[in-house]
Amino acid sequence: MIKKGFIWFLLPTLLLASMSVYSLAQKTGLVSYSPQKLPLMQESVNRINRVIERKLAEKGKAYNVPMNDYIYVRRLYVDLTGTIPSYDQVQSFVGSKDPYKRMRLANELLASEGFVSHSYNYFADMLRIQSNIPGENLRTDAFSTWLKDELRSNSPYNRIVYDMISATGRMQENPAVGYHLRDIGMKLDHTSFMAKIFLSKDISCAQCHDHPFEEWTQMDFYSLASFLGEMETKANSKSSKRGNKQKTMRVSYTPAQVKLRRFLTSWGFEVALAEREGVSYTREKAKVQKKARELRANFENMMKDQRYNVRDNRDAALELPDDYQYEDGKPGDEVKPRVLLGTPYRVSRSKPKRAQLAHWLANPQNRWFALTIANRMWARFFGRGVVEPLHNVEVDNAADPHLLQTITEVMQDLDYDLKAFSWVLVNTEAYNRLATQANVPLKQDYYFPGPLLRRMSAEQVWDSFVTLMVENPLRYRTSGGLTLADVSNKENALNFVESLAAQSGKGKNKKGQLVLLDSETGQTVLRGNESVKSSETPSMQRVTTGSGKKRLVLARASELEQPAPPGHFLRKFGQSERNFVVGASSLTGSVPQVMELMNGFATEALTQPDSLIFRKMKYEKNPAKRAEVVFLSILSRTTTEMERKLLLEQLSRGDDKDMADLIWALLTTPEFFFIK
Repeated sequence: MIKKGFIWFLLPTLLLASMSVYSLAQKTGLVSYSPQKLPLMQESVNRINRVIERKLAEKGKAYNVPMNDYIYVRRLYVDLTGTIPSYDQVQSFVGSKDPYKRMRLANELLASEGFVSHSYNYFADMLRIQSNIPGENLRTDAFSTWLKDELRSNSPYNRIVYDMISATGRMQENPAVGYHLRDIGMKLDHTSFMAKIFLSKDISCAQCHDHPFEEWTQMDFYSLASFLGEMETKANSKSSKRGNKQKTMRVSYTPAQVKLRRFLTSWGFEVALAEREGVSYTREKAKVQKKARELRANFENMMKDQRYNVRDNRDAALELPDDYQYEDGKPGDEVKPRVLLGTPYRVSRSKPKRAQLAHWLANPQNRWFALTIANRMWARFFGRGVVEPLHNVEVDNAADPHLLQTITEVMQDLDYDLKAFSWVLVNTEAYNRLATQANVPLKQDYYFPGPLLRRMSAEQVWDSFVTLMVENPLRYRTSGGLTLADVSNKENALNFVESLAAQSGKGKNKKGQLVLLDSETGQTVLRGNESVKSSETPSMQRVTTGSGKKRLVLARASELEQPAPPGHFLRKFGQSERNFVVGASSLTGSVPQVMELMNGFATEALTQPDSLIFRKMKYEKNPAKRAEVVFLSILSRTTTEMERKLLLEQLSRGDDKDMADLIWALLTTPEFFFIK
């Protein structure tokens, strides 16, 4: 029999079971989903609940204790937006009497920019996105912006993957090519990463020899890699010397490029540049023309540079290596492309091999592709996949194969809609329970009576710090890495050619720079390591300087360098270097983390009077009430009776120093770092 007090915690599930689609959408803000998809989402929640409940009953186990409002609002913000809720957000949610507030909050957060930022962090880690292509003078801001735009518009996941794998052209024209440019000149490694990320199969060993423990052969590996055999990302040295260079350039121009080139060579471009610089064209003509020549040269260099132009050469093919030693082929033999799992789907053989690969891999009917992303998304919300390890799945190793099959089918039924899938997961009965705090080794079966207790990622910790410091953590955004498609007027044309300089840098040893824009004013606030002067009154958020003369940009992790430079807060707390897929990021505690919390600039900035948390206490004179603000801001809960008694003894003065000490004390507790 259900206890009366538990009805509140079961309300989301009860509502899903009893309310009509129309009334549910109207009362909880689900209007962004189509009427056709809503019943699927509701039924998906029920299906997952039934599977888990059946397994728990079979094993003689029960769900964990339900969450109260304080724990719920904190977990949902951290899981969906990547940051703890602000003081005002906690107060607003807990104080609300709306019976549908939990589902309403989930809908609001899934539609927020925070969801885009947090999702980008996850996929940037998975795709190993770096702001500068390793070993090359090229920034990937356009690719990052494209990925954020795809997540913002809720493009189906299989469409995103298809576009990345089949993409051709330069990043300034088609940003999706940034996926292939990440591994310039490393087709075999690129193939290995692709299998781990999109198919949950680790075939790395088969790159050099038949796998000693699994069914993969070296021929299997090369057959999959052969789909990339036609792909080129670097110019052929012989073809580049053949004929007239000018002729080659003309052939490469598209109508959009021709239009931009005409503008750049016109007198109107120089006049527009003078207006942008705020100078008189007549008096400063020489200076303006010099700047114009530099920008024209940046554009021409981009057009001549074939290193970053992803294309398919139909005459190229992948060959077996010189040391190939198996009977099914000889060294130097051309390898025919073959899918790794299942059967290929019908597609014209006239299409480039990469397009054929994309059609098979990201096909909605590809069960392994659906299983892989469904299992990864489950791990994001529950701290562990239905089957582990995520990069090398064996279905027989799943503690509950029926649950794995169910979430795979749900992903396919929802057409790879990541927002809808996330909505389903956070509305399941298992998600709405307290986390399991006991240590559950990967080799031990787990049946999901609730999520596992997990530490926040480096990005979640950093973004939570920023949330405690400033009113709008997403105010500063990475400059968009404009593409030719954005060039619709002279203003955009100027922005585009100027972005080329920022992306590619100057000189052999100089890399492009991070450029941050103020989303509220449109002004550039940071270029590289230098703060750009503004006519506005400087704010704490722009670039904060500590007593040690260190500089800190208070922007979300998704808007900073990818990854952050060595020594940054993010790196100390385990941010991935974006070189590997498996074990790249870390959730392990360390001495440098303790030192960062004790003496680091982030903590120093947070305990300054102009930080948001201090400003929230500004008008509170009572030490107990000031302490309550700190607890709600950092731990998203009120103080216990025992804590209030202790605080009254320790915070008798209630001054800023006492409050700074309290802030530091709470930030170093496991309760701050772990998601309950």
